[in-house]
Amino acid sequence: MIRRIRDYSKREPSRDAHKIYIICEGKGTEPSYFTFFEGLSSNLQVITIPPKDGTDPLKLLERAKQVLLGEERKYTLDFLHRDTVWFVIDTDTWEKEGKITPLREFCAQQNVAIPQKFDEVKPYSAWNVAQSNPSFEIWLYYHFYDAMPAIDEVEKHASFKEYVDSTIAGGFNFQKDPVRLEDAIANTEKNYSLDNEGKPRVFSSEVSLLGREIEGFVKSDIKKLMNKLR
Repeated sequence: MIRRIRDYSKREPSRDAHKIYIICEGKGTEPSYFTFFEGLSSNLQVITIPPKDGTDPLKLLERAKQVLLGEERKYTLDFLHRDTVWFVIDTDTWEKEGKITPLREFCAQQNVAIPQKFDEVKPYSAWNVAQSNPSFEIWLYYHFYDAMPAIDEVEKHASFKEYVDSTIAGGFNFQKDPVRLEDAIANTEKNYSLDNEGKPRVFSSEVSLLGREIEGFVKSDIKKLMNKLR
C-alpha cells in the first residue's frame, strides 16, 4: 500500500462525507495518485475504480453502470450530499474512434435527469469527464512546471510518460508529490485550451477540475503536509 508523508495518518470518513468516485483507465498511475487523498479529510471519501474489462471510454462507462447504477451495484451515489463521478481518461486514439463523445453525452444526460428524478436535489454536475491530452501524465507534469513541454523535447522519448518520468527528478513520487495540488491546478489551468471542435489541445488537461473539487475539502490538510516537506 502506498503511504503518504510519514506520520500523517488517514481519517475515517464521516457519515455525511462527500464521495468522489474516480473511474480511470490506468491500474497503476491514476489509482496511485488519487490514493494519496483517501482519508486526508473526514469530510471527503475518494474511491478509485480501476478498469476491469477494458480501458476505452465506453468500457469505463459500462464499468460505471455496473458498480454505480446496476441492480448489483457496489457503491451508492448520494445526490443530496452532491456525490460525484469522474471519468479520468486519456485522449489516445479514443477521440478518432468516436468513443469520448458518447461518454460525455451520457454524463450530460445523467446530470439533466437527476433533478427530474429527485425533487429535493438542486441541479449540479454529478457525472463528469476529465480528459487529458495526450495522457494523465501531463497532469503530473504540471505539479512541477508552469509552462507547456517543448514538443521537440517530448519527441526525443518513446512515450509521453517516459518524457515526464525523465523530466521530474527521480520521477513522480506518489507518496508526497500530490501535495503540490494547488500548483498543479494553477499550472494546468494556465496552459489549458480547446481546439476548434471544443476538445482539449495537446498538453491540456481537465483533471484540474477534479483537482479543484478535491482541494475544496483538503486545502488545510495539504498546507499541513507542505509544512512537513519544508
